[in-house]
Amino acid sequence: MARKTKTRQTRRSRGKRGMTVPLAVLAGFAPLAMGEIGAAKRALAGDTPGAAQQAVIYATGYNLDTRSFHWPTFWGSYGPILAGMLVHKLAGRIGVNRALSSAGVPFLRV
Repeated sequence: MARKTKTRQTRRSRGKRGMTVPLAVLAGFAPLAMGEIGAAKRALAGDTPGAAQQAVIYATGYNLDTRSFHWPTFWGSYGPILAGMLVHKLAGRIGVNRALSSAGVPFLRV
């Protein structure tokens, strides 16, 4: 009686996962960063209380002077971040990031 030989099945892997930078999400942080940089410039000019107030408004949307929440400032800071996350998710579903990886583009993803 002949013995059956087992054939080994190999799985193709997508390769080693390295560090990547999602550009869409990173670009979404630009408005928030610009607001905070403006606050830092204001602090360096000597207006420390005004700089702290501006930093808090851009980071949280809450105005400490009027004790109220300012929605337009909040969405101006965090809306682009959420939009960037959505674009990154959609690019992953479509396959743009995989195409960038297979093309040999290092670090950058959409």
